[in-house]
Amino acid sequence: MAPSREELVAIVREYYSSNNDFLFNLKPCPEEERRQALWSQRIEDMGSWYSFRDKLSEALPNFITGETGSTSDGALRCIVYPPEAARVPTSNWIVVGCVSILAPVYFVYGVECDYADGRLQNPRASFERPPSSMDFPAQMVARTIEMAFGYSAVPRDIAETPVPLFAGLLEPPKTTLFHALFTNEPSSIP
Repeated sequence: MAPSREELVAIVREYYSSNNDFLFNLKPCPEEERRQALWSQRIEDMGSWYSFRDKLSEALPNFITGETGSTSDGALRCIVYPPEAARVPTSNWIVVGCVSILAPVYFVYGVECDYADGRLQNPRASFERPPSSMDFPAQMVARTIEMAFGYSAVPRDIAETPVPLFAGLLEPPKTTLFHALFTNEPSSIP
C-alpha cells in the first residue's frame, strides 16, 4: 500500500532542510547527511536497478533507454526516448520513470522536446498523459517498476503537494513532494 500524503511529507522532512542555513555552512546539514547515506547504500547495491533496466530494455526494444541520477535528488530516473526515426521537429515526448530512494514510491512523467540538428532541444517537463505514441512505453515503465521493486505510484495531486523544504535550487513555496521525492530538475535529462 502506498504511503499517504502525510507520511510522504514526514519522510521528506528527514532528508531536506526547512531553512537555508546550509547555504552558509561548509558542513552538510543533518538532512543532507541522511540523504547522502541513502545514496551511498543505493550505489553499493545497484543490482536491482540494473535488472530493472535490463527488463525495461527487453520490453521496449525499439526505444532508446537511458538513466540519470543525482545525489542532490531523491531518486534514480530511467528515460525512454522515442526511436530516432520517429522524432519530429516539435513535441517529442520522452518518458521518465523515477524510483525514489527515500520511500517505496515511483512517478512517471514526460519531457517534451523539439528535435533539430540531430538532437533534442528545449526540454519541458509534462505531468500530462503521454501522446498515444508514448503511452505504451509509459505503461511499461510503470509496470516494470512495480514488478522489479514493488513500489506504488504517487498520484499527481499528491506529488504536487507543496512542502516547506529546500530541494536543490528550489525553495518554499515552489518545492513540492515531487521535487523532494524524485528530482528538483524534472526537465534535466541527458
